[in-house]
Amino acid sequence: MNRLDQTQTKALALAHSECVARSFPRRHVAIRFVGLVGMMLASGCVATRHRSYDVDSAAVSQRAMETLKFAVRYPHNPVVRVEAVEALESGRRATALPWIRAAMLDDHPAVRFAACTAAGRLKDHIATGALRARVDDDDASVRVAALFALHLLGHHEGTGRIPTYLLNHEDISVRRNAALLLGLLNEPGAIKILARGMKDADPGVREHALEGMARLGNAEAKQELAFMANSGVGSEEVFAVQALMATGDQVYEDLFRYKLARASHVETQLAAAAGLGRLGHDTGYDLALRCLRKRRIVRRSANDPPAAQRLRARQLALAALGAIGRADALESLGRLMDQATDPRIQVSAARAILDIVDKQKPVRNPFSAGSAFP
Repeated sequence: MNRLDQTQTKALALAHSECVARSFPRRHVAIRFVGLVGMMLASGCVATRHRSYDVDSAAVSQRAMETLKFAVRYPHNPVVRVEAVEALESGRRATALPWIRAAMLDDHPAVRFAACTAAGRLKDHIATGALRARVDDDDASVRVAALFALHLLGHHEGTGRIPTYLLNHEDISVRRNAALLLGLLNEPGAIKILARGMKDADPGVREHALEGMARLGNAEAKQELAFMANSGVGSEEVFAVQALMATGDQVYEDLFRYKLARASHVETQLAAAAGLGRLGHDTGYDLALRCLRKRRIVRRSANDPPAAQRLRARQLALAALGAIGRADALESLGRLMDQATDPRIQVSAARAILDIVDKQKPVRNPFSAGSAFP
């Protein structure tokens, strides 16, 4: 199972579903697509199959940005809006900031959560007033995200409230989200708080706490994730590989290579391909392209329908191609973005395009003094 598939991260549901999503960390959730393709065709998010294709990186990058801007307003599925906000954050372009700020006013708390988190991570000081308003949001997870973002913007007066959401809140999803955000604070002191979160009765909270500790450099957490990567359970392996990838540690190259070659689940192989891509290796490129094009059933399972498996595999393949960064994937990705009938695939393809285009540019810090977004 795709780690992005377990919660925002990371459990979202359609707004009209009987399951109302309350946990929105950074893993995307595979949910049933409500097909209003006609509206998307009319609005320009889905192109016809006869559209001419321009492989110029600037042109396809601009189309990717327009796709994501449309998706942020997509009214029929909050998951699409969440994933679009996350993709805009990943793209780190100044033109995305107004759309992320607008998403803070979305009707769905998952979208507000993602937007607050993105504004903080992008150091969007213009959003400070809007973030202060979200500190009093009706949804506790959104309040945590606002406090997180304000901390990253240099306003630390409310930071001490974040641990209380992890350690004391009665809502499991709020505790999960607090653990996620503590791991993204870039504060080594948060390791001790996350270690207390590892005692939580909910396995999801413990998972987020473990990932956060690894992000912050805790050796024991990284070791535990390395064990999980070889558990033989697909969902656990994908989670562990992606969490280790997020550390950026070169030491896991051999582990990623082994999982790419030997893992019994294609999802794990694709996660490993992305991990290698982040480390500068394109070994998993051919596998990612094959999984993107094939519509096979990965395995038969009463609890994991074929449509969910196909969506998950394609999103993981797209993430891998984005991480690998080879420009020769742009044509396939552009066509998929234009022609896919599922907006979640369109968003994932657009994000991969932006990732690839950015890899072709000189590396620099977009947040340094006097600099602007690319």
